[in-house]
Amino acid sequence: MTQRTTPPARSRRTAALTAADLPVTVPLLTDPVGETTFSFLHRTAAANGLDTFRLLKALHADRSGRPEAGAVPGLHEARLTPAALEKLTSLTGRTAEELNRALPTTRPPHLLDGPTAAVRLTAWPDEPGGAPLPACQLCQEPGAWLVPDGRRWGPCPCARRWTTGDDRGHLLDTTPLPELARARLRHRVLVDGHGPAGDALVADAHQVALWWWTARQVGHDTWRTREDALGQARHRRRAAPAAVYPETLALAELMDRWEQQRATRRARPDAWLKTVATRFKTPGIAEGARQAEPLHLWLELHPATTSAPQRWDQLPALHHPPRHTGLFATNSCLRWTFGRPLTSTSDICPYCAGQEPSCRWAPADDCPQRPGAA
Repeated sequence: MTQRTTPPARSRRTAALTAADLPVTVPLLTDPVGETTFSFLHRTAAANGLDTFRLLKALHADRSGRPEAGAVPGLHEARLTPAALEKLTSLTGRTAEELNRALPTTRPPHLLDGPTAAVRLTAWPDEPGGAPLPACQLCQEPGAWLVPDGRRWGPCPCARRWTTGDDRGHLLDTTPLPELARARLRHRVLVDGHGPAGDALVADAHQVALWWWTARQVGHDTWRTREDALGQARHRRRAAPAAVYPETLALAELMDRWEQQRATRRARPDAWLKTVATRFKTPGIAEGARQAEPLHLWLELHPATTSAPQRWDQLPALHHPPRHTGLFATNSCLRWTFGRPLTSTSDICPYCAGQEPSCRWAPADDCPQRPGAA
């Protein structure tokens, strides 16, 4: 009888995984934040013809508490113990340093405690900016998911897709709208020129543009046309952050001009508002109409005079230094949440009763009156 060189199918399914079972090494993504660990495990298993949960079980030593099936990479994350991470390095041929760079939740602050290899599947937060973003299938990896780290949306590196974590994650094909690609280039210029301060201005301008979109002001007809071109006539809210992107950059560039003026104490709010009104062909912005309301709120936080020597230090404290560089990496000082009411609060801050700018629309972790706040 000829000796078997390949185990029977049943034995292969039940045998412990080894590096030989994972001959295909999937690429690590170069996203500035990184990929979710569950996404990486899913891609690795699929590339090698394995069920994802077989790979998960190989990283989990306790046979009585195996990871449950039913979780999906777009909604859940796989948290590892140090021993499970070490096992993953031996299976994939990747070093711990490589995985740490590409998979943020494999870094020490996010690892599970425990002496043995273990995996725990946890749900991503079901809140704006808390869910992972689908990776672009053109310039990244089809089926991959990116860690949000506060990002809710943004253009992909190739500028042909717009990604968002809203509604369980979506990619919009922006090819029909080259003005969005041009807006990304202008966004890149601001970030390259001013660093996170430039990105912060884009975040502020985007908040204003989404206020206008919600109130059906300023560029309403233009935005509807773009939403139709994106194939989102039935999901306009989903398309809105991308649809307003060109006007966002136009406003961000005017905000940049204001920042330059107020640094030299030559800033006049009324003159700046007239410039904005002219650029957007909306006289009401200079006349105190409703379209000016979000701009007045922004000017309140960016007063006409400042003595800060550095551009970032010139921004209000409601902006926080981002943990990574890139587009839409910096938070806005305007704290309303797109998709929620603009004219009412969703909850009242127990520390300032909604009186601080950080908490006008909802309680914020950085409320200045919060105990222990700097």
